Amino acid sequence: MKKAVHLVLALLLVAGFAFAGGEDEADSSGGVTVNPPGTYPVVNERVTVDLVTLYNQVENSGLLDEAEFTAFFEDLTNVEVNFVEIIESDQMDEKLNLILASGDLPDFFATPFHISAQEAWLNAQSGVFVPLTDVINNNMPNLRARLDEYDWIDDQLTFPDGEYYAFPRVEANCYHCSMSRKYWVYQPWLDALGLDHPETTEEFREMLIAFRDGDPNGNGMQDEIPMVGATAGWNGDPLEFIMNSFIYTDKGHFLQRIEGSTVEFVANTPEWREGLIYMNGLFEEGLLAQETFVQNVDQMRALVENPGVPIVGSYPAGWYGVYSVNGGGTGRYADYQPISPLEGPNGERQPTYSPFSVSYHTVITNQAEEWKIPVIAQMWDWFYEGYVNQQLSQNMNELGVYFREITPEERAAGIVARDGILADYMPLDTVVYGSEKQDRGWVRTRPGWQVAGGRGLPPEWADDPSKQEWRLMVATKQIMEPFANEKYMPPNLIVAAEFQDERADLEQIIVGPGNTAGLVDQYTAEFITGARDINDDAEWDAYVDELRRAGVDRWVEINQVTLTNAGY
Repeated sequence: MKKAVHLVLALLLVAGFAFAGGEDEADSSGGVTVNPPGTYPVVNERVTVDLVTLYNQVENSGLLDEAEFTAFFEDLTNVEVNFVEIIESDQMDEKLNLILASGDLPDFFATPFHISAQEAWLNAQSGVFVPLTDVINNNMPNLRARLDEYDWIDDQLTFPDGEYYAFPRVEANCYHCSMSRKYWVYQPWLDALGLDHPETTEEFREMLIAFRDGDPNGNGMQDEIPMVGATAGWNGDPLEFIMNSFIYTDKGHFLQRIEGSTVEFVANTPEWREGLIYMNGLFEEGLLAQETFVQNVDQMRALVENPGVPIVGSYPAGWYGVYSVNGGGTGRYADYQPISPLEGPNGERQPTYSPFSVSYHTVITNQAEEWKIPVIAQMWDWFYEGYVNQQLSQNMNELGVYFREITPEERAAGIVARDGILADYMPLDTVVYGSEKQDRGWVRTRPGWQVAGGRGLPPEWADDPSKQEWRLMVATKQIMEPFANEKYMPPNLIVAAEFQDERADLEQIIVGPGNTAGLVDQYTAEFITGARDINDDAEWDAYVDELRRAGVDRWVEINQVTLTNAGY
């Protein structure tokens, strides 16, 4: 149905051009002649467009106007990009809101992960972001072909009125990111104690007790920390990993889907209480370290990398290098091994699943003159041509220098990419993330498109524990994916206008997005640490009543309507 709509729109647009005639077209173009889509340069005479974008200081220095790719791209397209502002990613949310509120807008924004579906829709409804359906269908053959190939991306990019309002960034090849609430155990301690990886919550507890009492580091002291986490760092909170053994847990909203279409709040259920009782028991027995609730990344890493004997037996993290030094330090990074989700007393066993989602990367504002819209669209379409262009734009990573095409023999041997899918290319030069600045290209300014396959993982990486992409791919596929289910809330849902403010208020109170602790987080920490008695019915009832008074039933109702409106 959607493809039929696209076809009708395209035919109407062609008919409109035929009727309007060349003179009107020249008047609306501001005197700029745009060459046919898919050809370069985009325009014959140099033009300028104004862009606000961002950089990440871990990746590059933010000097995009000086980047080698900038000169290359301007020569290719004949379009000069005026970087009105280049904002460090940590400051982007705040500054983006200020710019949008000021009304002093650039022609377009290019910012991954900082414009949500909801924000894009709100700005589209108010006329700040212009519709892009026509230019995608008629001026962007590469992107149009990609959207036709991947329905799930097309669906997420299409807004309730049937229009597109953004050019997407897609990073669906980060397979391990979809099940990133992983848990790492120090293998030498298991070996010393003759233990296998735990499969159940009871075996997990027994392992922690053995770490506490069995002197696995062999120094004759009871200085081992069986289990520890942190308040910062990618998935350093143990809550989701443990609670998924009792009920599906995603701290983003504390909701699960039942049979695909019914929304249920999980953090006031008997199963949730049972999980808290279990975690409180770990805390009371000294198996879950008190530091978990107060320490930052540096403090956590200091424990894991403790000079001399190892003292940390296990920790949660999106990957082992969050709290250990990958490829260096004490070398312990190589010995922390992932374990599968644990089976709880009622048979629950699952990872938190984060489905692949579209980032609304590039939006064009109502300040862009009409002739600029097809110019921006056609220059941006170059990025969607394929993997070679993606790599060149990232950091001038050239085919034949940085990577090469995979051979038929390698394909027959089953060489895979980081998502476990057959690869198309192989690296010739491997750079450890964050080890050097990628100042030659547009790492985050360019709209990435990485859906499947791509650059292969060399087979020899299997024997190098510092190659995290191999380890994470294998761990995710072998010990996480078998337990995945569809209880997750779909990404990029759009809340109806009449519910937007109310939902935002409820989210702030109950969930506490960002670094703000909501009611669930506050009570959870207190129950686990014993500040509140999770075994006391009156204490538990008070918590449940507090959630009720805060509007948890309304939170569920609004999310149910939103899910239903999205077609689930």
